[in-house]
Amino acid sequence: MRYSRLMLCSVAAIAFANPVWAQGEGKVAAPPSSGLPDDAAVEVVPFVSPGDQIGIACMALNKSNPQSDVRVVLTIAAEPGDAPPGYHRVLATDEQVAHGAVRVKIPTVPDLEDHLVNVDVYVVGDKSEQSCDAGHMKIVHQRIASAPGAVG
Repeated sequence: MRYSRLMLCSVAAIAFANPVWAQGEGKVAAPPSSGLPDDAAVEVVPFVSPGDQIGIACMALNKSNPQSDVRVVLTIAAEPGDAPPGYHRVLATDEQVAHGAVRVKIPTVPDLEDHLVNVDVYVVGDKSEQSCDAGHMKIVHQRIASAPGAVG
């Protein structure tokens, strides 16, 4: 039990310390002490805040024309007990495409915080349309840096 708490805290610390980088399926094997079947996959869900920059690697971007239209869509994933924000999808903005990845800014829209979202990348060219499922992200309250020397 102590080992799984330590592992959970370590994963959370890494998620907060590093920038978010989604690459297709975010599945990892379940630890043996989790009580899940050996073949169970556990998704790692990064926490992001509105205004954060994220990067998403996508095979469709490797195969696309540089003039292709790239869009990143965040779709609200309904969880039991969630209050709906009044919309189902949000378009991420400030796209920068390079080397098979797209960097976008998590939009700042009302009531997006405290929701789990599905992240999809759509690449539309002259002759083809492709997409990538970038997994899930949890939108959390914006982190505010405290003043130097402040406690808590």
